[in-house]
Amino acid sequence: MSNHWIDYQTGKPFVPNLDKFGFVYIITKIQNDKAYVGCKQYFMGKKKIPFKWETYTGSSKYLTADIEKDGKEKFKFEVIAEYINKRSLNYYEAYYQMKWNVLTAVIEGSDEPAYYNSYVGGKWYRPIESYQDPEYLRKISGENQALYKGKAEFYLDDKRMVVDCLGVWCDENGYNKGAIYQIENTYKYGFCKDNSKSKGKGTRFKHKGPLGTITKVRWLVDNE
Repeated sequence: MSNHWIDYQTGKPFVPNLDKFGFVYIITKIQNDKAYVGCKQYFMGKKKIPFKWETYTGSSKYLTADIEKDGKEKFKFEVIAEYINKRSLNYYEAYYQMKWNVLTAVIEGSDEPAYYNSYVGGKWYRPIESYQDPEYLRKISGENQALYKGKAEFYLDDKRMVVDCLGVWCDENGYNKGAIYQIENTYKYGFCKDNSKSKGKGTRFKHKGPLGTITKVRWLVDNE
């Protein structure tokens, strides 16, 4: 049976490994990047009664309402990874939900939640106050630039750029430094320094400004 899922890593049609228990997924509204992170089992019970995962469109009533209103073609259905048992599946669902701050992240330039998720792990609900840890605040404020001396490369409308001080360049050209620094943490469009596969939806994949759209940001150390 054909399905609407694609592989998060490659963007190619998803081919399941039915020896696994299920998968963690992210469903994204293409228009504004509002997303939902959840998990889905392939089978139910010891008799392995199949779930209709191929046509599954998420468990959020808010997401479901938007899909019914706007049409399934306006959404992207991606499988992040498959897991061998229920314990792993539930853990990594909560892992990605927490990692990407699904309860507190907002859509850029608005107060609208960036995710349809109302809770994490089935028990932790959206907080009534916002908090960002000091390490994160130091990073987006540029305090860590002493190590890299601000030198960075990035792509401006797909053209590679190298600047001696990214913060100064942003100030001179009307770009939000915090938004630009966040791109450096991503994997999908950027280069993770540790080559990990931590593709945070809580961070930014791109940022549009006066001169064009910036993607693929990374700091350059002195020996590069």
